Amino acid sequence: MDSGLLQSEVTALLDDRPADKVFRVDRSIYTDPLLFEMEMERIFERTWQFLCHESQVEKPGDYFWNYIGRQPVVVWRQADGALKGFVNACTHRAAILTPFKQANAKTLTCRFHGWTFASDGRCLKMRNEESGFAPGKLDRSAFGLKPLERIESYRGFVFGSLKPDVPPLGDFLGAAGKFIEFIADQSAAGMQVLPGSQTYVIKGNWKLQAENATDGYHTGTVHRIFANTMKTREERDELTGMMRTESGRITGAARDGCYDLGGGHMAIWADRVPAEVSPLWEAKDRLERAHPPSKVKWMLLRGRNLIVFPNLMINDFAATQIRTFRPLAVDKTEVTIYCLAPREESKDARYARLRKFEDFFMVTGMATSDDVVALEDSQAGNYARLTPWCEFHRGMHSVTRGPDADAKAGGFDPETSNGSWDHETVYHSFYRTWRRMMSEKARA
Repeated sequence: MDSGLLQSEVTALLDDRPADKVFRVDRSIYTDPLLFEMEMERIFERTWQFLCHESQVEKPGDYFWNYIGRQPVVVWRQADGALKGFVNACTHRAAILTPFKQANAKTLTCRFHGWTFASDGRCLKMRNEESGFAPGKLDRSAFGLKPLERIESYRGFVFGSLKPDVPPLGDFLGAAGKFIEFIADQSAAGMQVLPGSQTYVIKGNWKLQAENATDGYHTGTVHRIFANTMKTREERDELTGMMRTESGRITGAARDGCYDLGGGHMAIWADRVPAEVSPLWEAKDRLERAHPPSKVKWMLLRGRNLIVFPNLMINDFAATQIRTFRPLAVDKTEVTIYCLAPREESKDARYARLRKFEDFFMVTGMATSDDVVALEDSQAGNYARLTPWCEFHRGMHSVTRGPDADAKAGGFDPETSNGSWDHETVYHSFYRTWRRMMSEKARA
């Protein structure tokens, strides 16, 4: 049952006055447990959610366990190659069915009471079913797994929904779909999630993680240790070729910008300086033969961070990363990261990609740990109710409605463009979408 604040109360949490160059959000959106419960019902369980990459469920029988809001779900590759999604709970007494996060199985048997289900969701067997039901009265078809209402793949990225009335996935993604294409088209053989992942918990609200992913403003302060380390390595000639770092985005020597993509999606970018240290650089000739120069520029010469509303990040800077963040509580978020790569890249490029992934993105690296501290500090500070507003004004004086020249060349149409990734106009439709969905009346 949906319960929550009145529409007027939710609306008041955003002070959105473009004419006055004001955009700010009430800090209670990061700390109020009631708002968190509303988010689970009105956002996470009512819209498209990223579930996995197709390379993680490649063969018939491959499954991947994930969540839509608080609902455990499983994506399962069928014998005919189709993808289906189900609620990951036994229809008997609700035990999780998958023994692993990711594996291969033709059937799943509940470890509690031994009920067995086929990959298409049918209930195949109930342990001791003959003695548990009156003769001729058992209809196993009534106990099949609950299918997801919608499941679709966009260029290898699989999304699902608990509700049937969501828009087509391509419409939902809008301009964000073009940024996904910049990733998917890097490989003629297809992109693949590399083995292994890392999961950690931040003592902070999930929206802070979404903000941080498209916040270029913090780079020069939070990541100065990383920048100094990379500078020292290169001064000592410890790193050569693809093992070097695209230092320009850290030092501020690279041109950058940001886009409010509409629908809650947002992106920042920075030129790769120097571009030839990217693991993708070895594919330069192939990419130039396959795609127009304007697209190659976005794929090869620019790094990008994309947020797909509400909780998917695709990062393509030093290494290509998928990051998901699952809200656990108003002040607790589970983050999982995966490294994504072209299947056909060389061993040298793969080695460089993985080392860069470890250097920057893993929680044991030199950047993510600093981000975690910054976000946990922000969470603690958001309880300072005597100063109730978080300000998102930067860049409102320079924002452009619609696409700038770079967006037009890239073939996407954002709501707004801005000439620095320091600017905060990138967040405006994220919070306008948040407000709209939180203000909608309950639906079945």
